[in-house]
Amino acid sequence: MRTGNPFSLNFGMRPTSSISRHQQTDEVIRTFSSDPSPSHLFMVTGVRGTGKTVFLSEIENYFKQEKWVVCDLSIESDLLQSLASKLYNTDGLYPLFRNAKLNLSFWGIGLEIAGVPPITDLGTAIERMMAVLRKHKRKVLIAIDEATNSPNMRRFASEFQILLRNDYPVYLLMTGLYENLYNLQNEKTLTFLYRAPKIFLPPLNGRAVMESYRHIFQNSEEEARTMAVLTKGYSYAYQVTGYLCWEAGKGTVTEDIVRQFDIIMEEYAYSKIWEEQSPGKRKVLKAIAEADTDSVTEIRKALGMKPSAFSVYRERLIRQGLIHPEGYGKVSLTLPRFDVFIRNRIYDEL
Repeated sequence: MRTGNPFSLNFGMRPTSSISRHQQTDEVIRTFSSDPSPSHLFMVTGVRGTGKTVFLSEIENYFKQEKWVVCDLSIESDLLQSLASKLYNTDGLYPLFRNAKLNLSFWGIGLEIAGVPPITDLGTAIERMMAVLRKHKRKVLIAIDEATNSPNMRRFASEFQILLRNDYPVYLLMTGLYENLYNLQNEKTLTFLYRAPKIFLPPLNGRAVMESYRHIFQNSEEEARTMAVLTKGYSYAYQVTGYLCWEAGKGTVTEDIVRQFDIIMEEYAYSKIWEEQSPGKRKVLKAIAEADTDSVTEIRKALGMKPSAFSVYRERLIRQGLIHPEGYGKVSLTLPRFDVFIRNRIYDEL
């Protein structure tokens, strides 16, 4: 009997079938596990749909197995209060805080302790909790998905910097779009983020994508390769291609599947990515999509743009993961059939 579709079109959840990025995962695990650790912070970035959330989940699951305290925080919540609450309510930690007579009743966390005044400052409360965990040799991993340059995030980052200065056993892994992390790290009071190691998630390994399709669909190497080529290593495209082929009951790419692929990519990913770009970056992307060449010089001339101005856009788009330098003086779009999306967008706007 045919089982359920192992692929998913939904963002923010781990599908049944996914491909790990072992090199980047090992880098974070090795760094955080070292004693002493060369860094207590990683910032992970990539365009929408590159698998940042799945990457985050893999790291969290590893350290949960290592008996670390793992706190997954939502950017929509009060990050400091959420951290304090999750620490206090983690299995096995409550007795430690109770025995240390930490009265957090002011924040609605735990019970009031007779004769002990409540802690009325969240930063102080978290530092006292971290001191208890350090005493008991417990390490804490904080995970934040899709971080933005918000007052809430800036307040949290400032407190995290204090925890680092006081050598508490706390580690932070956060993901975000390049522009959001760039704006956050350039805040005057958060320059320590600028020095933090960053991981730009690369495309999935082509061989790994092909072998995954072969294993799931039991198709030929040529059919699996054609499916892999369509994805160009883009994580969400890996899911979409697999999902459509599974639903069609065939492990091969047809014209109908490509048409459905374009529709889903536009509705679920590309329209949002496009809306997030500035007019200048859209102009450059359009020029690349329309060009009959991958020559930077020819594309720049077609735009009538000076080299210095084009270089700024080029660098930003590379860091966002939207274009890729193809050797010296060449550039191409990174996402699969993004040029088709852009050209259709141009037609719609005429």
